[in-house]
Amino acid sequence: MTNKRQIYIEDSLLYAEEFFSELGEITRFAGDKITAEELINADVLLTRSTTQVNEKLLKQADKLAFIGTATAGYDHIDGQYIESKGKFWTAAPGCNADAVADYVLSALFIIAGEHLFQIADKTIAVVGAGQVGSRLINRLSVLGCKVLAFDPVRASMDPDFESADFEDVLKADVISCHVPLTQDDIHPTKLMFGAEQLAKMKSDVIFVNACRGEIVDEEALYAHMQSNPQTKLVLDVFDNEPNIDTRILNLTTFASPHIAGHSLEGKARGTEMLYYSLCQFWGIQPVHQLHDFLPPMRVEQIDMAKTTTFEQSILRKIINLVYDIRDDNAWFKQAMKADPTQFKTLRRQYPIRREMTSLCVKHPVDAIQQQLNTLSLRS
Repeated sequence: MTNKRQIYIEDSLLYAEEFFSELGEITRFAGDKITAEELINADVLLTRSTTQVNEKLLKQADKLAFIGTATAGYDHIDGQYIESKGKFWTAAPGCNADAVADYVLSALFIIAGEHLFQIADKTIAVVGAGQVGSRLINRLSVLGCKVLAFDPVRASMDPDFESADFEDVLKADVISCHVPLTQDDIHPTKLMFGAEQLAKMKSDVIFVNACRGEIVDEEALYAHMQSNPQTKLVLDVFDNEPNIDTRILNLTTFASPHIAGHSLEGKARGTEMLYYSLCQFWGIQPVHQLHDFLPPMRVEQIDMAKTTTFEQSILRKIINLVYDIRDDNAWFKQAMKADPTQFKTLRRQYPIRREMTSLCVKHPVDAIQQQLNTLSLRS
C-alpha cells in the first residue's frame, strides 16, 4: 500500500530518493514547469521556492493531502488556499540557521584575530531572536560573550523572553542582524538602521547583516562610513538586490551575495525536516537521518585531548576549517569588480559549503565537550 502513494518532488530537493523512496513512488519535476494536470494523482507535493503552490497549480489535485516546502521561507505557498481545501502544508523553519551562525562566527573570529581582541570580552547584540538569532545567541553565550537579544515581537508572544532595549543594542561592540523584513506599524524592520541609529553606534562597531538589505538605509550608511571608516561591515545582503550599490560593497570588511545560509546541510536539512513531518503525518516511524547520507568532511574528526582550555585561537582554526568567510569575500569582490551586474548569477552558482554540524570534535572533559556541542560541533 505504501508503494502506491505518489510523491511529487521538485528536482532541486537534495537526498529526496534516499529519504522518501521507501514511502512511495517518487516523481521528480521542474519547479517552474509543473502543471496542474501533472498533479492529478499526487498524494504528496514537496517543493523548494521555485514552485508557486497556489490555486492554479492545485485546482485538479483532489488526492493531494500533504504539501511541504524544504525552505525556511514560504512566500511561494498560498497557505490560506491550501487550508481552505482541508489540506496540510508545512515548511522547514530553521533549516539554514546553523549555516548563518557559522557565517557570523567565521567573520567575528577572523576580525578578532586580526585586531587582537577576545570575543568573550565583547558585548554582542543579536537583532532578531528567531531560528537564526537563537542559534547565534546560544553559541555566543557559550563563548562567554555578553549577549543582548533584541526581539520585541518575540517578547510580546513569549513571556519567558525579555527583549533588550534598542538603545543598548546601538551601543554594543558587535551588532548582528537576523530579522525578517516587515513594514508593520508597531515593529517595522524596514530601514530600522538609518542615520539616527548609525550615529549612536560605536565608531569601530562590527555591523553584520545576514537577513535583508532593506533593513539598512544604505545612503545613510555610506555617509556614515565616510566619517567612521573604523566601522567593520560584514554584509551578506544589500538593498535593491541584485542591482546592488557597489559603493557599499567596496566599504565592507567581508561581503557575499546573499549566501550565508547556503550550506549542503542547510539545503539537505530541509528535505530531512519534510521527511520527519510526512512520517508523523502518516503515523510512520522515521528510520533515516541526514548524516546517514552526507558525504564525509575533509577532516572527519578532531581530537582535543591535549587541550585543557576553551581557547579562542583553537576555536578559530576549527571554525575556519569548516568555513572561512575570507574565501567568499575575495571571490565575490573580484567577480563583482569584473562585472557589477552578476550578483544574481554569483548567488545562483555559489558552490555549496559544509557546516560545523558535520564536524566531529571530541574532548575528554565533559564540560568542554558540552560547550563544543553547543557550538553545533558533533561529538
